[in-house]
Amino acid sequence: MTLKNELIVRFGREAEDAEVLAMLEDIMKIYSIGVEDLFIKWEQFAYHQEEKSIELNSAKITEFKEFLLQQIEKKANAIGGTATSNPPSIKKPRINKPHATSPSLFGFGVPKTPTIKRRKVEGTPLSQNESVSLKVIHNSPSLLESPSEITNMHSSKLFQSSIDRTQDSISTPNESKKNLEPGITVETFNPDNVDVSKGLNFENEEKVQVIPFFEREKYRFRTMRQNLLDAAEVLDEQIELFTQIILDHYKLTPNDIGDPTIQSQSEIIAIGRIVPDSPTANGPLNIESLALETSRNVGIGRRIRLNLEKITEVTLFPGQIAVFRGKNANGEYFMVEETLQIPYLNSPVSTGEEIVKYGNSLDNDSMKIVITKGPYTANNTLDFSNLREFVQRLNNEIKPHAVIMFGPFLDITHPLIESGLIPSFPSLKAQPKTLDDLFLKLITPILREINPKIQTLLIPSTRDTISKHAAYPQDALDRKYLQLPKNFKCFTNPSTFQINEVFFGCSNVDSFKDIREIVKGGNTSSKNRISRIAEHILQQRRYYPLFPGAVKDRKIQNGKGKDIREHVSGADLEVPFLGLTEFTGDFIPDIIVIPSELIQFAKVVQNVVFVNPGAFIKPMGVRGTFAQLSVKAPSLIGGELTKVEGEEEVFLHNIWKRCRIDIVTS
Repeated sequence: MTLKNELIVRFGREAEDAEVLAMLEDIMKIYSIGVEDLFIKWEQFAYHQEEKSIELNSAKITEFKEFLLQQIEKKANAIGGTATSNPPSIKKPRINKPHATSPSLFGFGVPKTPTIKRRKVEGTPLSQNESVSLKVIHNSPSLLESPSEITNMHSSKLFQSSIDRTQDSISTPNESKKNLEPGITVETFNPDNVDVSKGLNFENEEKVQVIPFFEREKYRFRTMRQNLLDAAEVLDEQIELFTQIILDHYKLTPNDIGDPTIQSQSEIIAIGRIVPDSPTANGPLNIESLALETSRNVGIGRRIRLNLEKITEVTLFPGQIAVFRGKNANGEYFMVEETLQIPYLNSPVSTGEEIVKYGNSLDNDSMKIVITKGPYTANNTLDFSNLREFVQRLNNEIKPHAVIMFGPFLDITHPLIESGLIPSFPSLKAQPKTLDDLFLKLITPILREINPKIQTLLIPSTRDTISKHAAYPQDALDRKYLQLPKNFKCFTNPSTFQINEVFFGCSNVDSFKDIREIVKGGNTSSKNRISRIAEHILQQRRYYPLFPGAVKDRKIQNGKGKDIREHVSGADLEVPFLGLTEFTGDFIPDIIVIPSELIQFAKVVQNVVFVNPGAFIKPMGVRGTFAQLSVKAPSLIGGELTKVEGEEEVFLHNIWKRCRIDIVTS
């Protein structure tokens, strides 16, 4: 595909204009960026405009150039400030049986340890040896998107930063100076309804209860031993599981589901995976180059090209499980008449008794939780002094009840580690001999300084040198091997867990950056990209719904002087175990944390809070950010919890109403 065609695919027919095309190509040459990155920056520029939608013309492209220039100047100011402010110290789930209402790739339910009780509104009988903890209900449109809730949500000063900007871009020149100082609140979500929590009182024995909802043993598989048949089986079962979901939700019969690859004059419901229309497709996709891959049961795994000319609005991406109504009249393509939405999972609820218990556990004060994301050192140094200072602030100023720390803690792609140029450390009596020693001697002593009353959760990255598991889904780190005390808990990537009444879903693979949508119609102007991808994650019921996963590589020269592409990092999916990346059980977490290279944000989508805390330290050494959550104590008084009528009196947590999120400089 030529450069002109790529630009037309991304920007539409307006890019066919010779003047517009020349200006776009000129910008790409000046800033050395590709078509995809150019389009993302254009979306960012469009988001800032007052018009609902903007036209691609020479006048707007001129404004776009000024916008890009301002970004570069702000970045340069930020980098210039670091040289004087921060000189571097070194120069150069126990898988229960499948539930009928909770289809999952491996039949994952909720782990036996800790033992839990699953109360369901549908009336599933309870086991005698189960104890009370988790209940779920099916969402309804009135619970998810009532007009009053949407109005309240938008009137509470929600984040305006959930747009496509990179971590290096800074909003204002003043903010670049603030980023050099720790403890500056950059942005706040829901400031009017919730106050900042006072945090943990170390004099009392108040503790939050942390309950994991996954079974670690299932993550201890051997990587780099993928079997092609196993991978094919998993991908096929994903389609079959969603087929059953659609049958139940729309009250269809198996005869309503047909094979879209067979020529027929009858309309059918087709379910499959979005893929390129050519197995050898290379480069960006467009709305006319998509196909639907069927399951082996329905279509023998064959693919059929999609014709979406009758659809006015749709957003799709490779790997997405999609449902269409239409027909294949000529045998060459499937004409889509309608897209069917996949229903959302359930929301977690608690009984009145549990609400009172969790409220009393913290003397009805709000709970404070801090979330950080690596890297924790700059690209030109292995100095972790900023992390040490941050730990002191945790103990003396912030005083959170819990800290969730995402890797990478020691990044395998760090230039000094990658090149083998590990510096010496005068403060250490014995110099580290391995990368594990490097972690144990540099990072472990800092982490051990965290007050033992603060519950600390570690979630690894596939780039962590200390992890023996470099594929996603990823096994947890070894707490004992890292010589960490008992207030530390090492969780898998991804993982679902409960802190008091709040359910967290955490995944350390960048879904927001990796998912490159193919958008048609008004979705681009009515919703920003972050919101659309968040909805994809909720509907697909997986933390990373993209397939195949994104790959990060770079151009190098081989021994013969030829340019080749070298793999650096990426999603690195272990396909036979993708079932472990699904939402655990049959509920959506209250808060989903997916760190991203995009700028930090907090956003409410379908009453679920999505958080990207931002990087703790940016590559050039500029202080990054972390997220500070303040969650009001649950109470049956005041109407903040939604009561759900049924056989048992239970309440929705409504965390999006009760939660304040401050993005603070590290």
